[in-house]
Amino acid sequence: MNSAEYEFEVYDSIRQVDPREWNSLRDAASDPFMDPRFIEAVETGFAKACRFRHVIVRDSQRRTMAIACLSSYSISGASLAKGSVRKILASLERMAPWLFKSKLILCGLPVSAGQSHLRFAPYADRAAVLRCLDRVARQFARREWARLILFKEIDEAGCADLGPLESLGYRRADSFPMNRVEPGSRDFADYLAKFPSKKRRPIRRSQKRIAENGLRIVELSGRDGVAELYTEKVHGLYEAVASRSAVQFEELPVEFPRELARRLPDNTVFTLVYRGEEVVGFSMSLVSETTFHGMVLGVDYEVNAEAEVYFNLLYQSVDTALRHGAQEICIGQTTDALKHDKLGCYQVPLSIYVKGGRWTMRAVLKAGFQSIFPPRPLLYPREAAKPNCDDDPPAATLPDVADREAADVGAC
Repeated sequence: MNSAEYEFEVYDSIRQVDPREWNSLRDAASDPFMDPRFIEAVETGFAKACRFRHVIVRDSQRRTMAIACLSSYSISGASLAKGSVRKILASLERMAPWLFKSKLILCGLPVSAGQSHLRFAPYADRAAVLRCLDRVARQFARREWARLILFKEIDEAGCADLGPLESLGYRRADSFPMNRVEPGSRDFADYLAKFPSKKRRPIRRSQKRIAENGLRIVELSGRDGVAELYTEKVHGLYEAVASRSAVQFEELPVEFPRELARRLPDNTVFTLVYRGEEVVGFSMSLVSETTFHGMVLGVDYEVNAEAEVYFNLLYQSVDTALRHGAQEICIGQTTDALKHDKLGCYQVPLSIYVKGGRWTMRAVLKAGFQSIFPPRPLLYPREAAKPNCDDDPPAATLPDVADREAADVGAC
């Protein structure tokens, strides 16, 4: 096949795309993030903050070679700072927002779930597809005055496909690793039974604190009317966590969880912690036939101090995933030490590919790439994720860690 004959079509909304053609390159059993309904939920939820481009690449015979989502998104300089510096920058940003905003073109969507939004046909010429996508991204960047073009989040297998990007001026960098749980247990109790007793005891004590503090845990699907239960006050629990985050890429609008529940009613799981009729903690997860992805978490920090709501939401998430029979269980890209010590999580590497959208940013990247995108080596590779590891710190010493690390949760 002559890859020079590849052509592409760009759509401003996923609603304009033929779903049959789009779905021909995704596995419905294991790929909810490229489901047109998921993409439409992102479009609707982020309508005020983003613009989107969806690309279909075809060969000369009109066969579909690749599909991809691109988005334009601005990140705040203040969101990357901490403490008093963050407050000062936030105040200055209100007066001169243009000075503290950096616009990015993502080959991906503005939701940190550790997933790529690019799919190839098995027989596609990867280099030819990437030349098409680079052209679309550069045009999009010029239109949006974006400083960076970024392909995210790419696993090890995906990096083999995206290698040709380096010949187009992109550089590979480490993203935050994904925390995973080993599948195969019946439920969390069965999973916990494999831990040594010194780890089981504090976890079971933590679980008892829910009932001891008069709280109850309710698990609902999107089909159970969660969109109406997800109020501004509930969303405020997420905002409380996000405001403490040391690393905060996106700010999820309140509309996004609602839209996800409405459009994917059988693929969304909401775990709600109630004190009476008041929600004091929640998590939102996305499931398919074979996968589980923790997406968002929020807590009332005052209640959390007494009842360890954050820990219990993590336990419940793993229980849900295992009962669901998920073969791939992803629990987010932050709070790594806590998830390893409490849940036995291991990490898998993810990468990004970056190129400057303007010549000035290309010069900056050339001069200081390692400083801007430092290496992120795995702290807990799969072979280290053994519950009986004698070198692990005792789980009973972790509440203070949770209070610090829960602040890093933008998405789970």
